[in-house]
Amino acid sequence: MIDFTSVGYKITDAHIHPALLVEGSDFTQFNFTTPPEQFVATLKRAGISQAAGSVIRRFAETPSWGDIHKLNLAALEMQKMFPDFYIPGIHVHPAHPAESLAELEKMHRDHGVRLIGELVAYMMGYSEYAQAALDDIWKFADETGMAVSLHISTLEDAAELLKKFPTLKVIIAHPTASPAEFTARMELVSRYPNTALDISGSGPNTYNMLRHAINIAGKEKVIFGTDFPLRNPGMYVAGVLFEELSEAEYTAIFHDNFHRLLGC
Repeated sequence: MIDFTSVGYKITDAHIHPALLVEGSDFTQFNFTTPPEQFVATLKRAGISQAAGSVIRRFAETPSWGDIHKLNLAALEMQKMFPDFYIPGIHVHPAHPAESLAELEKMHRDHGVRLIGELVAYMMGYSEYAQAALDDIWKFADETGMAVSLHISTLEDAAELLKKFPTLKVIIAHPTASPAEFTARMELVSRYPNTALDISGSGPNTYNMLRHAINIAGKEKVIFGTDFPLRNPGMYVAGVLFEELSEAEYTAIFHDNFHRLLGC
């Protein structure tokens, strides 16, 4: 068995989705049913010492606020179970702007939550993040220094959001499988001081992807993420290590960039 725990870098996975605390939240494709303890142990076996993200599920129609609140409570429960390992990400929703803002304020104030998302709009009955219904939420996040992880629907929507809130701490999830789209995403994040892209989901299975990203936007703009349990975390650690990066670049991608955006 490969020992990823001795790679020599502190690794934070900025993009996971804890499964099994809420019905319908396990998105693995081959019946990966395991208790939370094993979920965390698997990530640690890949050399990951901390991980962050939201509890997600797919809704056939716009969820009630109770449905969304349940996902947020599950994230807090996971954080209580693994306080030194798991960093909770919470949901907000444009159909429930007042409830979302109140939840955000409370969780930031009472529980120290610093991450919104990953938000996956298409699974929650909406598509745009730049819409006016979310403006007060993004304003609060901007003012408090919270970070926002987004599975974007279009690059145009992301660009509009960043145009409205140019200092908002935004993590765009996934490189995508298209070299042209990946390049466009890196060009977008290069233009805003607090924006970066995480490599979860569709990368880093293309060789030299990270060097390409760094050449466009700099080492501060790339964040390590896996999309576990949907993806194999060991493959992502190995994929980063296989590229010929400098020590400073490895450290930035594996740990420092995400924690800088979180402010911790």
